[in-house]
Amino acid sequence: MTASSITPASGAGHALGLAALESALADVPFYQNWRDRDPGPRSPIARRYAALPILTKRDMRVQMPKGFIPRERDFRAGIESGAIELVTTSGTSDDRATIVWHQPWWDASEHAAARLHAGLDRVIDGSQREAVLTTPLCAGNVCHIGDLSMAERTMGRLLFLNQKPDPTYWTSGDMERILDELNRFAPELLEADPAYLAILARHAANKGIAVQAPRFISLTFEFPSRLHYRQIRRLFPRTPILSSYGSTETGHVFTECERGHFHLNADYCRVDLQPLRARHGAPSIGRMLVTTLQNPWVSLLRFDVGDLGGLAAAPCPCGRGGLTLESIEGRTRDLTFTPDGDAVTLGAVDRSLGDIEGLLTYRIEQHDRERYRFLFVAEPGAEETVASAAGARLSALYGPSARLTTQKESAIVAEQSGKFRLARTLFAWDPETLFEQERNRP
Repeated sequence: MTASSITPASGAGHALGLAALESALADVPFYQNWRDRDPGPRSPIARRYAALPILTKRDMRVQMPKGFIPRERDFRAGIESGAIELVTTSGTSDDRATIVWHQPWWDASEHAAARLHAGLDRVIDGSQREAVLTTPLCAGNVCHIGDLSMAERTMGRLLFLNQKPDPTYWTSGDMERILDELNRFAPELLEADPAYLAILARHAANKGIAVQAPRFISLTFEFPSRLHYRQIRRLFPRTPILSSYGSTETGHVFTECERGHFHLNADYCRVDLQPLRARHGAPSIGRMLVTTLQNPWVSLLRFDVGDLGGLAAAPCPCGRGGLTLESIEGRTRDLTFTPDGDAVTLGAVDRSLGDIEGLLTYRIEQHDRERYRFLFVAEPGAEETVASAAGARLSALYGPSARLTTQKESAIVAEQSGKFRLARTLFAWDPETLFEQERNRP
Protein backbone atom coordinates (compact mmCIF):
# COMPACT_ATOMS: atom_id res chain seq x y z
CA MET A 1 0.00 0.00 0.00
CA THR A 2 1.39 3.38 -1.00
CA ALA A 3 1.29 6.53 1.08
CA SER A 4 -2.25 7.23 -0.10
CA SER A 5 -4.47 4.37 -1.26
CA ILE A 6 -7.65 5.56 -2.92
CA THR A 7 -10.71 4.62 -4.88
CA PRO A 8 -9.50 3.47 -8.33
CA ALA A 9 -9.36 6.50 -10.61
CA SER A 10 -11.57 5.14 -13.35
CA GLY A 11 -15.22 4.84 -14.35
CA ALA A 12 -18.16 6.57 -12.73
CA GLY A 13 -16.40 6.88 -9.37
CA HIS A 14 -13.62 8.92 -10.98
CA ALA A 15 -16.09 11.26 -12.67
CA LEU A 16 -18.13 11.76 -9.50
CA GLY A 17 -15.03 12.37 -7.40
CA LEU A 18 -13.75 14.91 -9.89
CA ALA A 19 -17.11 16.70 -9.99
CA ALA A 20 -17.28 16.82 -6.19
CA LEU A 21 -13.77 18.25 -5.96
CA GLU A 22 -14.23 20.96 -8.58
CA SER A 23 -17.69 21.95 -7.34
CA ALA A 24 -16.51 22.26 -3.74
CA LEU A 25 -13.45 24.34 -4.57
CA ALA A 26 -15.48 26.64 -6.83
CA ASP A 27 -18.79 27.01 -5.02
CA VAL A 28 -18.61 25.99 -1.34
CA PRO A 29 -17.52 28.75 1.10
CA PHE A 30 -15.47 26.61 3.49
CA TYR A 31 -13.10 25.45 0.76
CA GLN A 32 -12.09 28.87 -0.55
CA ASN A 33 -8.91 28.66 1.56
CA TRP A 34 -8.13 25.24 0.07
CA ARG A 35 -8.03 26.41 -3.53
CA ASP A 36 -4.36 27.39 -3.48
CA ARG A 37 -3.47 23.81 -2.45
CA ASP A 38 -5.04 22.34 -5.60
CA PRO A 39 -2.40 21.63 -8.29
CA GLY A 40 -5.08 22.17 -10.92
CA PRO A 41 -7.21 20.31 -13.46
CA ARG A 42 -4.23 19.07 -15.48
CA SER A 43 -3.02 17.02 -12.52
CA PRO A 44 -4.29 13.50 -11.82
CA ILE A 45 -7.26 13.34 -9.45
CA ALA A 46 -5.26 11.36 -6.87
CA ARG A 47 -2.64 14.09 -6.71
CA ARG A 48 -5.30 16.79 -6.38
CA TYR A 49 -7.00 15.05 -3.46
CA ALA A 50 -3.72 14.25 -1.70
CA ALA A 51 -2.72 17.92 -1.86
CA LEU A 52 -5.73 19.01 0.20
CA PRO A 53 -5.93 19.26 4.01
CA ILE A 54 -7.99 16.90 6.17
CA LEU A 55 -11.46 18.01 7.23
CA THR A 56 -12.08 17.58 10.96
CA LYS A 57 -15.15 17.58 13.18
CA ARG A 58 -13.88 20.78 14.69
CA ASP A 59 -14.04 22.41 11.25
CA MET A 60 -17.61 21.21 10.93
CA ARG A 61 -18.67 22.48 14.35
CA VAL A 62 -17.31 25.92 13.54
CA GLN A 63 -18.47 26.24 9.91
CA MET A 64 -21.64 24.12 9.68
CA PRO A 65 -24.16 24.67 8.25
CA LYS A 66 -23.57 27.47 5.77
CA GLY A 67 -19.87 26.87 5.26
CA PHE A 68 -20.52 23.52 3.56
CA ILE A 69 -23.59 24.39 1.47
CA PRO A 70 -23.07 25.38 -2.20
CA ARG A 71 -23.64 29.11 -2.75
CA GLU A 72 -26.58 28.57 -5.09
CA ARG A 73 -28.53 26.76 -2.33
CA ASP A 74 -30.71 28.80 0.03
CA PHE A 75 -30.30 27.34 3.52
CA ARG A 76 -33.31 29.11 5.04
CA ALA A 77 -35.59 28.14 2.16
CA GLY A 78 -34.39 24.54 2.43
CA ILE A 79 -35.26 24.43 6.14
CA GLU A 80 -38.64 26.07 5.64
CA SER A 81 -39.59 23.72 2.79
CA GLY A 82 -38.48 20.62 4.68
CA ALA A 83 -35.89 19.71 2.04
CA ILE A 84 -33.24 19.72 4.78
CA GLU A 85 -33.09 19.72 8.57
CA LEU A 86 -30.44 20.06 11.22
CA VAL A 87 -29.51 16.94 13.19
CA THR A 88 -26.87 16.20 15.81
CA THR A 89 -24.46 13.35 15.22
CA SER A 90 -23.88 10.63 17.79
CA GLY A 91 -20.52 10.32 19.48
CA THR A 92 -18.97 11.54 22.69
CA SER A 93 -19.87 14.97 24.02
CA ASP A 94 -16.53 16.24 22.65
CA ASP A 95 -17.01 15.16 19.03
CA ARG A 96 -20.71 15.65 18.37
CA ALA A 97 -21.56 18.00 15.54
CA THR A 98 -24.70 19.53 14.07
CA ILE A 99 -25.07 18.80 10.36
CA VAL A 100 -27.45 19.42 7.49
CA TRP A 101 -29.56 16.34 6.78
CA HIS A 102 -31.07 15.67 3.33
CA GLN A 103 -33.23 12.56 3.58
CA PRO A 104 -33.48 11.74 -0.16
CA TRP A 105 -29.68 11.64 -0.41
CA TRP A 106 -29.44 9.38 2.66
CA ASP A 107 -32.06 7.03 1.25
CA ALA A 108 -30.30 6.84 -2.12
CA SER A 109 -27.00 6.13 -0.37
CA GLU A 110 -28.62 3.35 1.66
CA HIS A 111 -30.20 1.72 -1.40
CA ALA A 112 -26.90 1.80 -3.32
CA ALA A 113 -25.04 0.29 -0.35
CA ALA A 114 -27.59 -2.53 -0.13
CA ARG A 115 -26.54 -3.75 -3.58
CA LEU A 116 -23.14 -4.70 -2.13
CA HIS A 117 -24.53 -7.75 -0.28
CA ALA A 118 -26.37 -10.48 -2.16
CA GLY A 119 -30.08 -10.30 -1.46
CA LEU A 120 -29.98 -7.24 0.78
CA ASP A 121 -31.17 -4.96 -2.02
CA ARG A 122 -34.38 -7.02 -2.19
CA VAL A 123 -35.03 -6.15 1.48
CA ILE A 124 -33.93 -2.50 1.55
CA ASP A 125 -36.27 -0.97 -1.00
CA GLY A 126 -37.55 2.04 0.92
CA SER A 127 -40.66 0.28 2.19
CA GLN A 128 -39.09 -2.45 4.36
CA ARG A 129 -40.36 -2.95 7.89
CA GLU A 130 -37.36 -2.13 10.03
CA ALA A 131 -36.71 -2.34 13.76
CA VAL A 132 -33.90 -0.24 15.25
CA LEU A 133 -32.05 -1.26 18.42
CA THR A 134 -29.53 1.29 19.63
CA THR A 135 -29.19 4.18 22.06
CA PRO A 136 -32.23 6.47 21.84
CA LEU A 137 -29.78 9.33 21.14
CA CYS A 138 -28.41 7.75 17.95
CA ALA A 139 -31.34 8.11 15.57
CA GLY A 140 -30.91 11.68 14.36
CA ASN A 141 -32.76 13.95 16.77
CA VAL A 142 -35.29 11.27 17.74
CA CYS A 143 -35.21 10.53 21.47
CA HIS A 144 -37.24 7.63 22.87
CA ILE A 145 -36.28 7.79 26.53
CA GLY A 146 -38.93 6.95 29.09
CA ASP A 147 -42.11 4.92 29.12
CA LEU A 148 -43.47 5.35 25.62
CA SER A 149 -45.90 2.97 24.02
CA MET A 150 -44.98 0.87 21.01
CA ALA A 151 -47.23 3.08 18.88
CA GLU A 152 -45.38 6.20 20.06
CA ARG A 153 -42.06 4.63 19.02
CA THR A 154 -43.30 3.54 15.60
CA MET A 155 -42.66 5.99 12.77
CA GLY A 156 -44.20 4.59 9.61
CA ARG A 157 -42.20 1.51 8.68
CA LEU A 158 -39.69 2.05 11.57
CA LEU A 159 -39.94 0.78 15.14
CA PHE A 160 -37.45 2.14 17.69
CA LEU A 161 -37.12 -0.55 20.35
CA ASN A 162 -34.94 0.88 23.09
CA GLN A 163 -35.89 3.51 25.68
CA LYS A 164 -32.79 3.57 27.92
CA PRO A 165 -29.44 5.25 27.16
CA ASP A 166 -27.40 2.33 28.55
CA PRO A 167 -28.46 -1.32 28.00
CA THR A 168 -26.51 -2.50 31.04
CA TYR A 169 -29.43 -1.01 33.00
CA TRP A 170 -32.07 -3.00 31.13
CA THR A 171 -34.25 -5.08 33.43
CA SER A 172 -35.61 -8.49 32.48
CA GLY A 173 -38.89 -6.71 31.85
CA ASP A 174 -37.24 -4.26 29.45
CA MET A 175 -35.67 -7.05 27.43
CA GLU A 176 -38.78 -9.18 27.33
CA ARG A 177 -40.79 -6.17 26.17
CA ILE A 178 -38.29 -5.65 23.32
CA LEU A 179 -38.41 -9.33 22.35
CA ASP A 180 -42.21 -9.30 22.40
CA GLU A 181 -42.27 -6.21 20.17
CA LEU A 182 -39.88 -7.85 17.72
CA ASN A 183 -42.29 -10.75 17.40
CA ARG A 184 -45.31 -8.49 17.02
CA PHE A 185 -43.69 -6.08 14.55
CA ALA A 186 -41.98 -8.86 12.53
CA PRO A 187 -39.37 -6.63 10.84
CA GLU A 188 -37.73 -7.62 7.59
CA LEU A 189 -34.56 -5.81 8.68
CA LEU A 190 -33.18 -5.47 12.21
CA GLU A 191 -30.67 -2.62 12.39
CA ALA A 192 -28.79 -2.92 15.64
CA ASP A 193 -25.88 -1.73 17.71
CA PRO A 194 -23.95 -5.01 18.10
CA ALA A 195 -23.37 -4.57 21.84
CA TYR A 196 -27.07 -3.95 22.47
CA LEU A 197 -28.19 -6.89 20.37
CA ALA A 198 -25.63 -9.18 22.05
CA ILE A 199 -27.03 -8.34 25.49
CA LEU A 200 -30.58 -8.97 24.28
CA ALA A 201 -29.60 -12.22 22.55
CA ARG A 202 -27.91 -13.56 25.69
CA HIS A 203 -31.02 -12.90 27.73
CA ALA A 204 -33.34 -14.53 25.19
CA ALA A 205 -31.10 -17.58 24.81
CA ASN A 206 -30.68 -18.02 28.57
CA LYS A 207 -34.45 -17.71 29.12
CA GLY A 208 -35.38 -19.88 26.15
CA ILE A 209 -37.40 -17.09 24.53
CA ALA A 210 -38.02 -17.66 20.81
CA VAL A 211 -37.88 -14.69 18.44
CA GLN A 212 -39.10 -14.52 14.86
CA ALA A 213 -36.00 -13.98 12.75
CA PRO A 214 -35.80 -10.99 10.39
CA ARG A 215 -34.60 -11.53 6.83
CA PHE A 216 -31.36 -9.63 7.56
CA ILE A 217 -29.53 -8.18 10.55
CA SER A 218 -27.41 -5.11 9.91
CA LEU A 219 -24.88 -4.24 12.64
CA THR A 220 -24.02 -0.57 12.79
CA PHE A 221 -23.39 2.37 15.18
CA GLU A 222 -20.19 0.91 16.72
CA PHE A 223 -17.42 -1.68 16.37
CA PRO A 224 -18.81 -5.23 16.03
CA SER A 225 -16.71 -7.55 18.18
CA ARG A 226 -16.36 -11.24 17.45
CA LEU A 227 -17.95 -11.71 20.85
CA HIS A 228 -21.03 -9.85 19.63
CA TYR A 229 -21.35 -12.04 16.54
CA ARG A 230 -21.05 -15.19 18.63
CA GLN A 231 -23.71 -14.12 21.12
CA ILE A 232 -26.12 -12.88 18.45
CA ARG A 233 -25.79 -16.20 16.62
CA ARG A 234 -27.21 -17.96 19.70
CA LEU A 235 -30.53 -16.26 19.01
CA PHE A 236 -30.39 -15.99 15.22
CA PRO A 237 -28.39 -19.02 14.00
CA ARG A 238 -29.43 -18.80 10.34
CA THR A 239 -30.17 -15.12 9.71
CA PRO A 240 -27.63 -13.33 7.47
CA ILE A 241 -25.68 -10.85 9.62
CA LEU A 242 -23.60 -8.10 8.05
CA SER A 243 -21.79 -5.01 9.24
CA SER A 244 -22.76 -1.71 7.64
CA TYR A 245 -20.18 1.03 8.03
CA GLY A 246 -21.01 4.72 7.71
CA SER A 247 -21.77 7.85 9.67
CA THR A 248 -24.45 10.49 10.00
CA GLU A 249 -22.15 12.92 8.17
CA THR A 250 -21.15 10.69 5.26
CA GLY A 251 -24.02 8.26 4.70
CA HIS A 252 -23.40 4.58 3.94
CA VAL A 253 -19.71 4.13 3.16
CA PHE A 254 -18.88 0.40 3.24
CA THR A 255 -21.07 -2.71 3.24
CA GLU A 256 -19.86 -6.13 4.37
CA CYS A 257 -20.57 -8.61 1.58
CA GLU A 258 -21.56 -12.26 1.91
CA ARG A 259 -17.84 -13.21 1.86
CA GLY A 260 -16.93 -10.94 4.76
CA HIS A 261 -15.15 -8.10 2.92
CA PHE A 262 -16.19 -4.43 3.02
CA HIS A 263 -16.98 -2.80 -0.32
CA LEU A 264 -17.06 0.93 -0.97
CA ASN A 265 -20.38 2.56 -1.85
CA ALA A 266 -18.59 4.31 -4.70
CA ASP A 267 -21.55 6.23 -6.16
CA TYR A 268 -22.03 8.15 -2.91
CA CYS A 269 -18.57 8.50 -1.41
CA ARG A 270 -14.88 8.39 -2.11
CA VAL A 271 -12.39 7.17 0.50
CA ASP A 272 -8.69 7.93 0.83
CA LEU A 273 -6.77 5.73 3.27
CA GLN A 274 -3.88 7.44 5.04
CA PRO A 275 -1.79 4.51 6.29
CA LEU A 276 -0.15 4.01 9.64
CA ARG A 277 3.60 4.45 9.56
CA ALA A 278 5.52 1.28 8.71
CA ARG A 279 7.00 1.09 12.22
CA HIS A 280 3.57 0.11 13.51
CA GLY A 281 3.71 -3.06 11.45
CA ALA A 282 0.44 -2.46 9.62
CA PRO A 283 1.00 -0.38 6.46
CA SER A 284 -2.21 -1.82 4.99
CA ILE A 285 -4.21 -0.11 7.77
CA GLY A 286 -5.11 3.54 7.46
CA ARG A 287 -7.51 6.18 8.64
CA MET A 288 -10.49 6.81 6.41
CA LEU A 289 -10.86 10.22 4.80
CA VAL A 290 -14.31 10.34 3.24
CA THR A 291 -15.58 12.62 0.47
CA THR A 292 -19.34 12.70 -0.04
CA LEU A 293 -20.69 12.47 -3.60
CA GLN A 294 -23.99 13.54 -5.16
CA ASN A 295 -25.32 15.34 -2.10
CA PRO A 296 -26.84 18.57 -3.50
CA TRP A 297 -26.91 20.26 -0.09
CA VAL A 298 -23.66 19.40 1.68
CA SER A 299 -20.09 19.06 0.43
CA LEU A 300 -17.53 17.21 2.55
CA LEU A 301 -14.01 16.63 1.20
CA ARG A 302 -11.53 14.31 2.92
CA PHE A 303 -13.49 14.18 6.18
CA ASP A 304 -11.71 12.27 8.95
CA VAL A 305 -14.49 10.03 10.26
CA GLY A 306 -12.21 8.86 13.07
CA ASP A 307 -12.06 5.20 12.02
CA LEU A 308 -9.41 2.86 10.67
CA GLY A 309 -9.75 0.37 7.82
CA GLY A 310 -7.55 -2.52 6.71
CA LEU A 311 -7.05 -2.81 2.96
CA ALA A 312 -7.80 -6.22 1.42
CA ALA A 313 -4.69 -7.96 0.12
CA ALA A 314 -6.47 -9.66 -2.80
CA PRO A 315 -9.70 -9.27 -4.79
CA CYS A 316 -12.81 -10.39 -2.93
CA PRO A 317 -14.12 -13.85 -3.88
CA CYS A 318 -17.58 -12.29 -4.30
CA GLY A 319 -16.37 -10.72 -7.54
CA ARG A 320 -17.08 -7.09 -6.66
CA GLY A 321 -14.31 -4.66 -7.54
CA GLY A 322 -13.40 -1.20 -6.33
CA LEU A 323 -11.88 -0.25 -3.02
CA THR A 324 -12.25 -3.24 -0.69
CA LEU A 325 -11.36 -3.53 2.99
CA GLU A 326 -10.41 -6.69 4.79
CA SER A 327 -11.63 -5.23 8.07
CA ILE A 328 -12.86 -2.22 9.99
CA GLU A 329 -10.17 -1.80 12.64
CA GLY A 330 -11.95 0.46 15.12
CA ARG A 331 -11.63 4.11 16.00
CA THR A 332 -8.33 5.99 15.97
CA ARG A 333 -8.99 7.11 19.56
CA ASP A 334 -9.25 3.44 20.60
CA LEU A 335 -5.67 2.65 19.60
CA THR A 336 -3.45 1.32 22.36
CA PHE A 337 0.32 0.89 22.23
CA THR A 338 3.00 -1.63 23.06
CA PRO A 339 5.59 -0.50 25.63
CA ASP A 340 7.83 0.28 22.63
CA GLY A 341 5.20 2.64 21.23
CA ASP A 342 3.84 0.53 18.37
CA ALA A 343 0.14 1.08 17.69
CA VAL A 344 -2.33 -1.75 18.38
CA THR A 345 -5.75 -1.41 16.77
CA LEU A 346 -8.98 -2.45 18.42
CA GLY A 347 -9.34 -4.95 15.60
CA ALA A 348 -6.06 -6.58 16.66
CA VAL A 349 -7.19 -6.70 20.30
CA ASP A 350 -10.49 -8.27 19.31
CA ARG A 351 -8.89 -10.88 17.06
CA SER A 352 -6.76 -11.87 20.04
CA LEU A 353 -9.64 -12.12 22.52
CA GLY A 354 -12.78 -12.73 20.49
CA ASP A 355 -12.86 -16.53 20.58
CA ILE A 356 -12.25 -16.98 24.33
CA GLU A 357 -15.03 -19.20 25.61
CA GLY A 358 -17.01 -17.69 28.47
CA LEU A 359 -15.91 -14.09 27.77
CA LEU A 360 -18.96 -11.83 27.38
CA THR A 361 -17.46 -8.37 27.10
CA TYR A 362 -14.29 -6.50 28.02
CA ARG A 363 -12.32 -3.28 27.99
CA ILE A 364 -8.54 -2.94 27.87
CA GLU A 365 -7.27 0.25 29.52
CA GLN A 366 -3.71 1.43 29.07
CA HIS A 367 -2.59 3.62 31.97
CA ASP A 368 0.91 4.45 30.74
CA ARG A 369 3.44 2.98 28.32
CA GLU A 370 3.78 -0.26 30.31
CA ARG A 371 0.70 -0.64 32.55
CA TYR A 372 -2.54 -2.19 31.28
CA ARG A 373 -5.74 -3.21 33.00
CA PHE A 374 -8.12 -5.76 31.50
CA LEU A 375 -11.72 -5.39 32.68
CA PHE A 376 -14.02 -8.23 31.75
CA VAL A 377 -17.42 -9.81 32.25
CA ALA A 378 -17.60 -13.61 32.02
CA GLU A 379 -20.17 -16.35 32.15
CA PRO A 380 -20.76 -17.54 35.73
CA GLY A 381 -18.08 -20.05 36.67
CA ALA A 382 -15.76 -19.07 33.79
CA GLU A 383 -14.05 -16.09 35.44
CA GLU A 384 -10.73 -17.76 36.28
CA THR A 385 -10.41 -19.49 32.91
CA VAL A 386 -11.21 -16.26 31.06
CA ALA A 387 -8.76 -14.21 33.12
CA SER A 388 -5.97 -16.72 32.49
CA ALA A 389 -6.59 -17.02 28.75
CA ALA A 390 -6.98 -13.28 28.23
CA GLY A 391 -3.87 -12.52 30.26
CA ALA A 392 -1.76 -14.88 28.17
CA ARG A 393 -3.07 -13.53 24.86
CA LEU A 394 -2.68 -9.88 25.81
CA SER A 395 0.86 -10.52 27.02
CA ALA A 396 1.65 -12.01 23.64
CA LEU A 397 0.00 -9.06 21.87
CA TYR A 398 1.70 -6.26 23.82
CA GLY A 399 5.00 -7.98 24.57
CA PRO A 400 6.90 -9.32 27.60
CA SER A 401 7.50 -5.92 29.21
CA ALA A 402 3.77 -5.13 29.41
CA ARG A 403 2.52 -5.06 33.02
CA LEU A 404 -1.01 -6.43 32.89
CA THR A 405 -3.65 -6.79 35.58
CA THR A 406 -7.09 -8.37 35.15
CA GLN A 407 -10.26 -7.30 36.92
CA LYS A 408 -13.59 -9.12 36.93
CA GLU A 409 -16.67 -6.89 36.62
CA SER A 410 -20.39 -7.56 36.91
CA ALA A 411 -20.99 -5.12 34.02
CA ILE A 412 -19.10 -2.59 31.91
CA VAL A 413 -21.27 0.45 31.31
CA ALA A 414 -21.64 2.50 28.14
CA GLU A 415 -20.07 5.88 27.50
CA GLN A 416 -22.18 9.04 27.76
CA SER A 417 -22.90 8.66 24.03
CA GLY A 418 -24.52 5.27 24.64
CA LYS A 419 -21.68 3.48 22.87
CA PHE A 420 -19.20 1.06 24.43
CA ARG A 421 -15.43 1.37 24.31
CA LEU A 422 -13.50 -1.89 24.22
CA ALA A 423 -10.08 -0.22 24.40
CA ARG A 424 -8.72 3.14 25.49
CA THR A 425 -5.56 4.89 26.59
CA LEU A 426 -5.56 7.04 29.72
CA PHE A 427 -2.66 9.29 28.71
CA ALA A 428 -2.31 11.91 25.99
CA TRP A 429 -0.87 11.08 22.57
CA ASP A 430 -0.86 12.80 19.19
CA PRO A 431 -2.59 10.85 16.40
CA GLU A 432 -0.91 12.95 13.71
CA THR A 433 2.43 11.31 14.52
CA LEU A 434 1.09 7.85 13.66
CA PHE A 435 0.30 8.26 9.97
CA GLU A 436 2.39 8.50 6.84
CA GLN A 437 2.57 11.96 5.35
CA GLU A 438 0.70 11.90 2.08
CA ARG A 439 2.76 12.38 -1.07
CA ASN A 440 1.39 13.88 -4.23
CA ARG A 441 1.31 11.26 -6.94
CA PRO A 442 2.87 12.21 -10.26
